[in-house]
Amino acid sequence: MNLLSATQPNQEPALVGIKTCLETVFPDEATRPGIRTFNEWRARGYYPHVKIGKRVFLDPVAVRRALDKRFTIEAID
Repeated sequence: MNLLSATQPNQEPALVGIKTCLETVFPDEATRPGIRTFNEWRARGYYPHVKIGKRVFLDPVAVRRALDKRFTIEAID
């Protein structure tokens, strides 16, 4: 999935499962956080999610934006 394709104004967000979202947001398996870490971040409210019954769905674009906002440290000139 292309993260940029879902940012167009009239397009609905693509909701995927946790594992698919983790693989989309972190494509490099060697540097990808573990599934337990990713779920802990969800539990702490680090990124938005949709829960329908017991199933959890995520929008990879929104997750990436939220994680960038939370974990990016701006350089000081």
